[in-house]
Amino acid sequence: MARITEKGLTPPPEDLKNTNPDLFKWLAQAQLKIPKTHTYSTSIDLASINATSYSTQTFTVEGLDINDTITVNPPALTSGLYLVSYRVSAADTLSLTFYNSTGGAIDEGAGTYMIMACRI
Repeated sequence: MARITEKGLTPPPEDLKNTNPDLFKWLAQAQLKIPKTHTYSTSIDLASINATSYSTQTFTVEGLDINDTITVNPPALTSGLYLVSYRVSAADTLSLTFYNSTGGAIDEGAGTYMIMACRI
């Protein structure tokens, strides 16, 4: 029988058939070791960001969990506007911090942000 060790998951025995209950037990154990990943595509409309300043803004993204590790891919941003950090600040809440390095305010239009969340 396959088993989970501190070093990971041992492979299933080669003599298992697709209908063998041991295979399903092994798959159930494997599911506990494999991180769950989700992708989200959401439209975000940023508030205006003042010149040479940081702005942290939050947005609702249903499904995000405080225990998720995320990666955020923004759309093309206006020159001088940078996404400097992101995190899940509460359940279903994405927190994004931007920096405006220009001498004037930037009012970025709405764009589609791609988010990948990994839950271990």
